[in-house]
Amino acid sequence: MVLHGPYPVGEGRVANEARAALDAGWEVDVVAMRKPGEPAQEEVDGVAVFRLPLSHQWGRGAIEVAREYLGFTLLATVKVAALMKRRRYTVVQVHNPPDFLIVAALAPRLFGARVLFDIHDFAPELFAMRFGSRRGFGVANGMMRVVERLATRAATAIVTVHDPYRRALEARGVPREKITVVLNSLDEQLVPAAAPAEARTNGFRVVYHGTITPYWGVELLIEAAAQIVHDVPELSLEIYGDGDALPTIRARVAELGLSDRVHLSGRFLPQPEVLERVCGASVGVICNLPEERNQAAIPTKLFEYARLGVPIVTADLLAIREHFSPQEVRFFRSGSADELAEALRETAASPDAAGARARAARRRYEEYAWPVSARRYVELLERVTSGS
Repeated sequence: MVLHGPYPVGEGRVANEARAALDAGWEVDVVAMRKPGEPAQEEVDGVAVFRLPLSHQWGRGAIEVAREYLGFTLLATVKVAALMKRRRYTVVQVHNPPDFLIVAALAPRLFGARVLFDIHDFAPELFAMRFGSRRGFGVANGMMRVVERLATRAATAIVTVHDPYRRALEARGVPREKITVVLNSLDEQLVPAAAPAEARTNGFRVVYHGTITPYWGVELLIEAAAQIVHDVPELSLEIYGDGDALPTIRARVAELGLSDRVHLSGRFLPQPEVLERVCGASVGVICNLPEERNQAAIPTKLFEYARLGVPIVTADLLAIREHFSPQEVRFFRSGSADELAEALRETAASPDAAGARARAARRRYEEYAWPVSARRYVELLERVTSGS
């Protein structure tokens, strides 16, 4: 597996797939980025991890981002070729973005390896959200769409995160039979046995975990918390994660006088640790803004909150509504701090109704549970390598 990101912290999907492959008898190597303090090579739960001397820097400009992505792609291509001296890989799985990272799989492919292209997000849409107003965007975006087409054609098979992305890929010309959906649901091995006692008795706990970027709407959550702080005196807000909007969030928390109500981890936590902290919360929030890309996105935390039995308040976006109903989650108008505040206020005032929705969401989650996706993923590995 090759990914432009850290492993395993911050990459739950990749870790889930790696564990599924290990459980099915595969040997798994991961080539990833190296965060400060991490070893260049180690074994993590049976996975051999090779970390390259680059780490992602938040809040950088387009030129710096391009340099980072291209630099990692070059290093990863060389590293995978070097690893082939001791391994004859049967499968190389490339996780996007960027799409051009697929070149790291070309050398193994020449020696017979099958190539899986795992599309976490559509790179052109991500680029448009961040740099759409910059000069030269149209040319760059057109180039990214060409790279996306080439990458999907070069791969033996495509893996993606849910049916809305599958339909979008089909609309872009990828054959249906080439696409397998592996949902970002929660590996049951990571489910906490129970919430810590202090988490169960600590007032009205609102949680958010994941990447903190402008288009995920975390600032909206801070604004909503400020609106209800006097109505919900036991309110506390816990935000676990990192991202380029973190400095803005810190400043807004201070500006609104919420420093005694808001806890910011300031970093990504290992998935088992963050799940234990989230478990037992009064509500989990998904506050994605109404960007075009977000309409088709299903945050991993949505499935995690559902599996953990945490009541969910979520932005009303198309892909989320496709998977959960108003009887299972509390929707609010995406981008509206006022409606998010009202949804939180209502959840605090009616814990029995919130609990009923959480139980219904937990039942719905059984359709999306990880064992189903893990089995589908392993079957894909076996299918693409049969006769190889």
